[in-house]
Formats: sequence, C-alpha cells, structure tokens
Amino acid sequence: MYQKRNQIMLLGVVGCFLCLGLLMVYNASSIKAFHLSGQSGFFLSRQVVYALGGAALLSVAARIDYHWWLKLRVLLVLAGLALLVLVLVPGFGHQVKGATRWIKTPFFNLQASEFCKLCFIVYLCAYLAGKEEKIRDFKKGLLPPLLIFALYAALLMLEPDFGSTVVLAAMTLVMVFVGGARLKHLIGLIAVGGVLGAVAILHKGYRLARLTSFLSLTGRGAYQLKQSLIAYGAGGLHGVGAGNSAQKLFYLPEAYTDFIVAVWAEEFGFVGVLILVAMILALLLVGLKIAGSAPDRFGRLLAFGLTLFLVLQMTVNFWVTLGLLPTKGLTFPFLSYGGSSLCVSFAAIGVLLNVARQAG
Repeated sequence: MYQKRNQIMLLGVVGCFLCLGLLMVYNASSIKAFHLSGQSGFFLSRQVVYALGGAALLSVAARIDYHWWLKLRVLLVLAGLALLVLVLVPGFGHQVKGATRWIKTPFFNLQASEFCKLCFIVYLCAYLAGKEEKIRDFKKGLLPPLLIFALYAALLMLEPDFGSTVVLAAMTLVMVFVGGARLKHLIGLIAVGGVLGAVAILHKGYRLARLTSFLSLTGRGAYQLKQSLIAYGAGGLHGVGAGNSAQKLFYLPEAYTDFIVAVWAEEFGFVGVLILVAMILALLLVGLKIAGSAPDRFGRLLAFGLTLFLVLQMTVNFWVTLGLLPTKGLTFPFLSYGGSSLCVSFAAIGVLLNVARQAG
C-alpha cells in the first residue's frame, strides 16, 4: 500500500507539472508561433510529441530493475562523454546564439547537456553506493568521480554551457556529501570551484557583463531580467488573468523556454507562484519518501539523486526569473518548451518509479 501511494503521488505531481507545462507553452508561444509559421499551436504540437516520447521513456524506465544501472554505470559515463564530444564535432553540433549545445538530427535537435547530466548523476549514485567507507579517503574514494566530473565540466565549458556546469557541480557536491565525504574535503572543493568559477567568468567578457548586469540591473545583459521582474510586478496578488500576459508579446525573449515561469507569475500572480512552489515541494517530498523507503543504499542514493536532479534545476530556473541568480539559460523541467529536457525528465521519473515499486 505504501509503495502504491508513493507511486500515485509521484505520477500525480508529474501529471500536474505536465498539464501546466502544455498549457503554458501554448499560452506563452502562440503569438510567436503564429508570427513564425502561421500556426499558433506550432510549438504546442511539437511539445505534445515530445511529451508522448517522454511518456514512452518513463514507461520503459519504470519497468527496468534499477539495479541494472549499477552494471551499466561505465556505459552511462561513456555515453555522456560521447554526446558531449559529438556536439563539438563540425557537422553534428548545431550552434544557436553563439553556443554549440545541440546535436542535429533529421527530426529534432538533441541537447547533449541534458542527457549527460542524467548519465553522470546515475553513475555517481552507483559509484557512491559501493564506496560507503572509502569515500572518506580523498585519493581512493573521492578523487575518481571528481576526475570524471572535471572531464564532463571541461567539455561543457567548450560548448560553452556555464550554467549546466554549475548545476552539475552543485549536484556533485550534494551527492558526495550525502554519500559520506568528509566536510573538510567538501570545503576544499567549494574553495577550488569558486576560484575556477571566478576565472571562467573573468576569462569571458560576456559572462562578466552578465554578472555585473545581474548585480546592477544595468546594461544590455539585464534586459531579460528586467522584463521578467516587470512580469512578476504586473502579476500582483492574483495576476492579470490567463492569456493576458503583456511580456510574452515579444518583450520577454525566452517567454516559452527559460522564462516561462515569469509569464505564469504575470498571469496568475503571487497565488500562482505559491502554487508552483507547492508543486516543487510536493515533488521533493515524494522523492525523499521514496528514497527513505528504498530497500538498499543504491536505491536510496538513486532516488535522492534523481529528485535532486529535477528539483535543483526547477529551483535554479525559478530563482533566475526572480533575479536571485544570474541568467543561466536553463529550462524548467516539465514546464519549459524543449524535447531534450522533457524526455530526460520523464526518464528520471521512470527510474524513480521503479525504486518506489521495490520500496520496503
């Protein structure tokens, strides 16, 4: 009964996110879609196809015993690396706005970073599950996954994708902490990461400009954030009403992708924001319940890691639209338009469901 309840709760929360996402993709993109293609439902129809593909992935992943991922951890690491390398190969990589983050296929563009983050987090959970004691030893336990992370991070920065690198670093730190790493090692890693992050920001002028724009709300780099904050302010307590957002009318450049939450906030106000926060907390709660009831260490780490994978990205995207973090170009799982993000999110939920089915 307990297993069933967790599964139903998880599917219910995901179903709410998906319905809200489809509604908001159409709402935020219809005018731009009509302008580009003459069909207001152009982006919605594609998102529905992505959702069906994601649902198929969820169904398959939910039927695979999660212990198989222990055996496939090396293949997962190699698959993630292969995607990150392939995206940099001329003829395969597809450049958008100066960044080469997509692999071009005949049917859609695949965002390599979305899949590599999932591959890495599953590998890390599998690694930590077998290193319960050794993880406290830096060289024998902690260093190997950090070297693999460094390789992933280096390839992500070549795209460049600073936002995904930061999120992957945050997930890695949290997971090794939960896995039993020493606090002094974590403090050292945070210090090293802070220095490397500062160097990466100073090395590229546009990153520094984005940071200064975030801090001062001046310059061209602050345009998106200003429009997002205008949307939040216009929403007030109850919002301007469904479909009545003014910011989606070509003011907010990424209205149906990175800043879709700002459109939601404008149309449904502070009440709508509270609903969205409650949905994120519900996903976190059910994920932690599944992790707590998992039958073994790997199941606990995997359920926690996948929950972190989704909730952290939701939170980062949310905070970016609120101006609490610099603009990073990260989508909101299940809400933002995009096939890669949606399919990977569904796959993560499928694995989480399998852990819930085997809960004690």
